[in-house]
Amino acid sequence: MRRPGTILLLAVVIGALAAAMVYSNLRSQQRRIDAAQRAAAGATTDLVVAADTIPIGTRIEQANIRLAKWPADVEPDGAIRRAELAVGNVAKVTIEKNQPVVQSQLVGAGVGLLPLLISEGMRGMSVKVDGVTGVSGFITPNSRVDVLVAGTPDGGGEKEQRSKLILQNVRVLATGKFIEQKDEKPQEVPTVTLLVSPEEAEKLTLATRQEPVRLALRNYRDEEYVKTPGVTTTQLFGDNSVPAGVTPKPTPKHGTVPQYSVEVFLGDKSTRQTLF
Repeated sequence: MRRPGTILLLAVVIGALAAAMVYSNLRSQQRRIDAAQRAAAGATTDLVVAADTIPIGTRIEQANIRLAKWPADVEPDGAIRRAELAVGNVAKVTIEKNQPVVQSQLVGAGVGLLPLLISEGMRGMSVKVDGVTGVSGFITPNSRVDVLVAGTPDGGGEKEQRSKLILQNVRVLATGKFIEQKDEKPQEVPTVTLLVSPEEAEKLTLATRQEPVRLALRNYRDEEYVKTPGVTTTQLFGDNSVPAGVTPKPTPKHGTVPQYSVEVFLGDKSTRQTLF
């Protein structure tokens, strides 16, 4: 029969061995977990990113994009991994340089882009403009313009022509042309699409009943709204009143005619000639 001391020592040794094995197993598991976390943190994937800032409305070409390493754990939803899946589409938002290109930022090549440029609560309205406005080339998309119209007001007994500034600081969405039959011949008519509110669209609808509207180009920094009364043909051609702040020339007294003279130099001599 073994002594109690021997049994106790054996139990202590077995317990120590068991604890060492458990501790070793736990350390091994912890090392595997740490290694997996480090591997996950360093994992990357190839994504399509913007090679440079891609403005809204740009048709994506190979030069606009590139492949870049991106952390796999923060990959955006809808990210594109192959360049050919992005080429040919149109950017419906501005994509900043080095940012991933995702499906929600693109529309197909055959989809109209203009509705995407119309902000909430606004409307895009196309109007015919005069030939000078249409072919001058100075008014381009994103220009700011004032809208003027000239015509004869309906009712009120007024029969003379009147011009009026009806809209100010309006953004141009697009320019183009459409075919119109005139004198039984097709003719190209220049058009401009403007970004207007519903109330402004109502004004513009009435304005288009007159002659083609005219657009006055504004400075991008000029956002001031000016109140004008408009002008009639009588005011344009028959108003001889002196503008405010201008001092009229004095009328000669007693019906005398003002005299003017010139001084003529001949060598070292000079003479003065009076002109009537």
